[in-house]
Amino acid sequence: MERLIIIFGITTAYVVFCTLYGSWSIRRTKDTGSFMNAKNQLGPLMVGFLLMSEVIGAASTLGTSQAAFSKGISASWNVLSLGLGYFLYSKLMAARYQSLGVYTISGALASAYGKGMRTVVSLTMIYALVILTVATIVGGAATLSVLLNISMPTAVLVIGLAATINVTCGGIRGVGNVNVIHTAAKYLGLLIISVVAWQLLAETPGAMDAFRNLPDTFFSPFGMGESTLLAWTVANVGTIFATQYVMQCIGSLSSPADAKKASLIASVAILPIGLFAAFIGMSAHVLFPTVASVQALPIFFNHMNPWLAGIGVAGIAAATFVTILVCQLGITALVMSDFYTPLVKPDEKHSMRATRIISVIAGLVPIPFAIYAPGILKTVFFARSLRTALAALVLIMFFAPWMGNKRSAVAALVISVVLISVWMALGNPWGIDNIYIAAVVPVVVMAIGHLFGGKPTEAKPAATSFNQPA
Repeated sequence: MERLIIIFGITTAYVVFCTLYGSWSIRRTKDTGSFMNAKNQLGPLMVGFLLMSEVIGAASTLGTSQAAFSKGISASWNVLSLGLGYFLYSKLMAARYQSLGVYTISGALASAYGKGMRTVVSLTMIYALVILTVATIVGGAATLSVLLNISMPTAVLVIGLAATINVTCGGIRGVGNVNVIHTAAKYLGLLIISVVAWQLLAETPGAMDAFRNLPDTFFSPFGMGESTLLAWTVANVGTIFATQYVMQCIGSLSSPADAKKASLIASVAILPIGLFAAFIGMSAHVLFPTVASVQALPIFFNHMNPWLAGIGVAGIAAATFVTILVCQLGITALVMSDFYTPLVKPDEKHSMRATRIISVIAGLVPIPFAIYAPGILKTVFFARSLRTALAALVLIMFFAPWMGNKRSAVAALVISVVLISVWMALGNPWGIDNIYIAAVVPVVVMAIGHLFGGKPTEAKPAATSFNQPA
């Protein structure tokens, strides 16, 4: 009981501190501009870590360890491919996005394909972000409820409400400040677990030899299978190229050079996360071969002193919060930019009030779904496919502006959403992942639009305020 009290106390203190610290940013969040992208207030180093934190949630850490338990080191590609995504983003996308002068993915595509495209993109992205929020809350709450011996609904409420307070009070600056802490907590937690795993391997008779003698596939970079690795690559690079929070972070920087620098920092900062998580999973396979793979990482908490275990559990909480915070902020930005502001045309005072109200709604809506419909986790890959389809259109906009036109762009996204949905419902026929459908269909539709459609368009920079549509 004393052990549980210590772990529970450390984790609770961590959540309370981060919530209060993020809320403290309310004093610097006085208008919608500072709420949405904190223009010129965040340097490339902080933005780099914020970019990294957006994609390294509980699913990336716990999921990578779980896969490594069965498949070995190649499971790290689940995270390392995100690093590749940010590297390519720094070379291909960062400066181009930054020069557009918009802070939403819908605004970026609307700069080339018009207002109709803005609405379709915004609805698609909002749906994807809501699904991702629910999935992250469910995954994080399921783990924390077991580790802290609390009910699942209680864990969901604590996570959802704490994140909502943080976003509503602090905006992007509050999210940024807290996510730097969350990132440090994740690193520290994974490092502690990795050291404990190494010590157990060294101290358990025969364990180190067993680790070295794992099947060759455990040390092969292709152990997960080429098709899985390719699907991860396409999905994760697509996620980086078309993620709302990434655009908001990039929009907070003052120059394209800073945007590139921040993206490179994110690329490098991600790498140790994947390697730590994979090593933990492989160690669990040797030390605890009979446990379920989903326990590959949490099982090590039973072999730590309660103070270290408390830090490790706080790290899992951190991995859960980072994704939820950025999703809620992204939903708020899209609703304000693409729906509320164009329709209501509020002044600054009313705009700021509406922004906070919408951020509360964005935080509260996923909670009942997480409590009463946890099966929605199965659709998280659908959300990833949607962002891959958006990424394909973004690449066409920047690198093949001669292809397609406004009508074909809207048609490409609508057809992609329909086909992705059908393909997923059919269970990925012939073993073809819906990620490939998401990547290919927009290109095909835009090519047809180029051959039979009207005049192509290209993206133009937009000088906008945060109270007017971007």
